[in-house]
Amino acid sequence: MESRVFEKTPFGRLLLGGVLGLGTSIAPLVLLGFGLAQFNIIRLVGNASATAVYGMVGGISGVAIVIMSPLGGVIADKTKVRFGRRFWMVAGSIGGALSMLTFTYAPNVPVLVVGYILANFFYGLVTLSCYAVVPEQVDPEKFGRVSGLFGAAAPACVMIGQAVLGVFAAVPVQQKLLAILIIQVVGGISAALLIKDKQYTGNKEEKNKGRLFDNFYPSIKKYPEFTWALLTKLFINVTNAGLSMLTLFYITRFHLGEADIFKVMAYQSPSIMLMVVSGIFGGFISDKIKKQKPFVMLAALITGICMIAFAFSGSVSWVIMGNFAFNFGFGMYTAVDNAMVNRILPSKEDAGKHIAIMNTTVNLSSAFVTFLAPMLITLGVKTLGGDGYTLFFLVLAVLSALVVMPIPEVVKDNE
Repeated sequence: MESRVFEKTPFGRLLLGGVLGLGTSIAPLVLLGFGLAQFNIIRLVGNASATAVYGMVGGISGVAIVIMSPLGGVIADKTKVRFGRRFWMVAGSIGGALSMLTFTYAPNVPVLVVGYILANFFYGLVTLSCYAVVPEQVDPEKFGRVSGLFGAAAPACVMIGQAVLGVFAAVPVQQKLLAILIIQVVGGISAALLIKDKQYTGNKEEKNKGRLFDNFYPSIKKYPEFTWALLTKLFINVTNAGLSMLTLFYITRFHLGEADIFKVMAYQSPSIMLMVVSGIFGGFISDKIKKQKPFVMLAALITGICMIAFAFSGSVSWVIMGNFAFNFGFGMYTAVDNAMVNRILPSKEDAGKHIAIMNTTVNLSSAFVTFLAPMLITLGVKTLGGDGYTLFFLVLAVLSALVVMPIPEVVKDNE
């Protein structure tokens, strides 16, 4: 029989390590969608082709990441070393830094795509390693508050990143990317130093062989809540992925330049505090009432209204106000997101794999939105006139309504 001994981390220390690891591994990928990736693509192909190329890059990368992320989860679960989950917090940070360098200095679009895919893969290993320590080391009755705090980590780091990018708006994009990858390496290593996770395994000869991909996806019949939770994450992230088009939206509708766009991002960065506050507060309430449907339904309503506001916005100020409302609404979802996932995980043994499968919804929704965006925008120009973004955001508003359909209500954590 295989045996494991986990040296649990003190709760406060685990929270700090998880927040650092999650915030610095998720934020770089989010910030790429807030102008850094788009302007790096513009550097290669120019303004005229940027939207089409960005859609192609997002589509190809998204599909590749959807396939590779669960593979990363399997690898993380099956990596038997004394450092446990911490190994991939460090290795993923280093691999992510090298991938970001490839993306930053890519001489052409294919190399840029490879760098982007690998950055997502390695940073994803850091992210899921931080998430996976929760069901292994945290008591179920604390899942909600951990969910709120972990859910606030990335938005807080994104907010700080947006503010800094705005202050240094005139700095070349490549230098901004270098600063981000250095900060992430420091964050990933710090998380590994804070979290205790010395993992001992039994006799290697007793390990099951040839079962790396057995039961890769949990049985839908036995664990229906897993699939329902996955669909909920997919639909909510479709609307969130729409924000990645704001940079090109600013260029097309309001004719803003690179420096002006990074300044606008800085102006709206405080809105992320609403996501942090609503996420933390909602996490504590979720633990008390043991419900997630009210939070997700409120998130769907608010984000849908914001998409409509973006569609008909006539000024940058209106878009900034919409971002404040959107982040508050999305914070309602982050309040229960991780708690919901932790409650329906089929087993702690494969926590990394199952969390990675859940996390593919982010990449799948991003690929779906960025790949279809050029076609929807072109259709919008032909049917509604203008810049085409009115139809694009209206379609996202309709899709946000689908969020409420598959919400699972799970209370099986023995609370």
